[in-house]
Amino acid sequence: MPKKILIVDDDPTIVAFLEDLLRDNAYATSAAYSCAEGLEKARQEKPDLVLLDMEMPDKGGTMFYATMRKETDIRHTPVVVVSGVGPRPPALRTGVPTISKPVDAALLLSTVAERIA
Repeated sequence: MPKKILIVDDDPTIVAFLEDLLRDNAYATSAAYSCAEGLEKARQEKPDLVLLDMEMPDKGGTMFYATMRKETDIRHTPVVVVSGVGPRPPALRTGVPTISKPVDAALLLSTVAERIA
C-alpha cells in the first residue's frame, strides 16, 4: 500500500504540481486548501506525512502545526514545510525540514523519503 501524503496549500497550481510529482513516484495524495480543511483531513485520513504551506488565507501553517501537535491521533505525523515564506516561528525551526518555493522536485522527493521511511 503506498504511503499517503496530505498536501495543505491554498494554491491550486502548487497542489496540482505536488500531487502529480508524488503520484508519479508511487505516493498516494490528498489535498486541503485551508488550515481547517487540512486539520479535518489529517484527523480522518491519518496521512503518513503532511506537506504544509505556511501562508494561507484563514489560519496559517503555524496554527495548523500547533493544533496538530496537540491532537493525540495526529501529533506524531511528520511535517515538511513547502513555502515561499521567510523565517519560521520557533516551533517550526527544529526538526521540521523546509523546501522553498519554487520547489526543487529532487530535493522534495528525497526529503519525503527520509521523513516517512
